[in-house]
Amino acid sequence: MTTTRRRRLPLIALAGSLALAAPLMLSGCSLLHLPGSNGGGISIPGVSAGSGKLPSDFPTADVPVIKGDIVTGLSLGTGKDKAWNVMVKVSGVDAFDEIVSELTGAGFTQEEIGGKTADGATGVFTKGDYNVAVLLSTGDKKNGPVANYTVTKSSNG
Repeated sequence: MTTTRRRRLPLIALAGSLALAAPLMLSGCSLLHLPGSNGGGISIPGVSAGSGKLPSDFPTADVPVIKGDIVTGLSLGTGKDKAWNVMVKVSGVDAFDEIVSELTGAGFTQEEIGGKTADGATGVFTKGDYNVAVLLSTGDKKNGPVANYTVTKSSNG
């Protein structure tokens, strides 16, 4: 199996899981109730979640995020198993072009999977220590169009 193919399989799995998780993320996980959760954030060892801002340990110096209101932010895991998920309100599906520009401008390579339609867009990007999967959708009545970023540590970095 080639190196490119080995790198793509986990990214395809990640993109697929994002597509399956999108309804929960777009509903603000309203189908899940955790004890002590008031919608502003939860506290579970190894997990940090909330709304209104990026997770405090999000790699902002390496991974650009489009400007917009942060709907949710999640950080989980440690070390090489660290991952982040952030949902940002955007102006519409055309915001995907800006996201691609920001990520490629920061040195990320856009993988050959993904695409853009009138209803949304997906893309997978890699650079050194990080993999980024972006799912942009027209959203729901509450949030409108949103971009969901899932950032993971690369096994190649």
